[in-house]
Parts: sequence; structure tokens; C-alpha cells
Amino acid sequence: MKKFLLLISVCFCITPLLSQVASADNHERESFYLSTTELSVKQGHTQAFMDGVKAVRECYKNAGDDTPWWIWSRIQGPGSVFVVTGNYENWQEFFADDATDESCRSVVQERVVPHLDSTDHQIASFMPDWSSDQPSAASFVVVYYFTVSDFELFEKTVAAIEKGIKGDGGQSANWYYRMGGRDSSNFFVVEPYADAAALDAEDPGVWKRLETAVGKKKAEKLQADFRASVSEWWSYMYALHEDLSYMPESSD
Repeated sequence: MKKFLLLISVCFCITPLLSQVASADNHERESFYLSTTELSVKQGHTQAFMDGVKAVRECYKNAGDDTPWWIWSRIQGPGSVFVVTGNYENWQEFFADDATDESCRSVVQERVVPHLDSTDHQIASFMPDWSSDQPSAASFVVVYYFTVSDFELFEKTVAAIEKGIKGDGGQSANWYYRMGGRDSSNFFVVEPYADAAALDAEDPGVWKRLETAVGKKKAEKLQADFRASVSEWWSYMYALHEDLSYMPESSD
């Protein structure tokens, strides 16, 4: 199944899927896969790109397609960057044939692709054991990306951190394991915010929450282990564009 997020990459002549995923990867057994396509828009083409996406959205709506996708704009960093996301229960759903893709291919090719500098497609696996119990609706998300140098230490430490703060009423978070690829993070965690007011709300931060939950000594040890297991990290904020996203139940 290509859907809009993969159809863009196909039309742009970029291989959209990882060539292989190691069969021994135990993260494949998680509950769903998150597909993301990062779109870098040419300078001065943002409005034309957005108009093109709206045309694609209308094409999917007219075709009666029932699978949603969401578009987010990156707030910081160079250029004009959008991210298209979609969820898939399993690989069969991901690769399933889709007549809508073929019928809307020309719209993508003519109305969206000419305004792109590049695309980058990734697949990630949701990690429920590390994540909040309940999904949260979001108009904004802050995403923290981690390149890991010691996988065993990282996984053991994050599991302990999330266990310590789980259910304390603090900021919710959802973890993902990025499946393969080069020059990208290994893990990322998404913090959802319902609106701008939620972004402004006072937040003690994960380390202070952990100290309250497990005590200062243990919290400091976990913080040190976490930092020792990571070689690089960075973050971005993204804003949801409901007017560009395709949500069949609310696409009128």
C-alpha cells in the first residue's frame, strides 16, 4: 500500500521502502508501524505545494478512500519542511494494493512533486511498553530523536525511566524504534500537545519527575546511564495541518 505518503516518493523517483529489515529484530512485534515521509519544499513554493496537497486530498475524498493520513509542518530548522504520517497494523496492510493510489497518481505528479526539493521516507515501530497508556489527541508534537551508541544500556535505562514515571500525571510520550536506514536516529519519542496553551503549561521535565518517583540517587544514575548510551540527540516541534490532512470522517 503506497497511499499519499509513499506515492509522493514513488513519483519523485526515490525508493520509498527499506530494502530489508532483519528478521531477528524483536521490535517488529510491536502493535503498529508508523510511516513518515519528510518533504522539503522549494523556496517560494510553499503555497503552491499546500494547494497541490489539497487537490490530492480532494482526489482521495472523491475516490471514497477510507485510510487517513496526516500532514505536519516543522516549526524550526532550515527550509520549509512538511511530514506526512500514516499508521499500519502490519506489513500486509502496508503493501496491499490500492486503486486510489493509481487514480490520484497524476494529481500528485502534477500538483505536488514540482514543488519538492527532496523526500525522505522512514518506517518506525511503536513501542507500547515504553509509551503512555492512552493515546492523546494533538495539534502540536515535540519529537526527540536519539542516535544510540550502546543499545543494551539505552533500552534498559529507558525502560526503567518510563516505569518510574508511568502514571504520575506528567506529560505523555510515545516511543518508536526506527527500522533501518542510514544517517537517521535509532529511536524517537513523541510528546503530544492538544493546543498552544498546553505548550505553555508548566512542566517539571522528565528528570525532575523521575527524581520525585524514585529518589535523587537513582534518578541521577539513570540520567547518567541514559547520556552514556546516546551519541547524539536533537528535537523538532511540528504543527498539525488539519486542512491538508486526510481524515475520512472529517474531510468535508
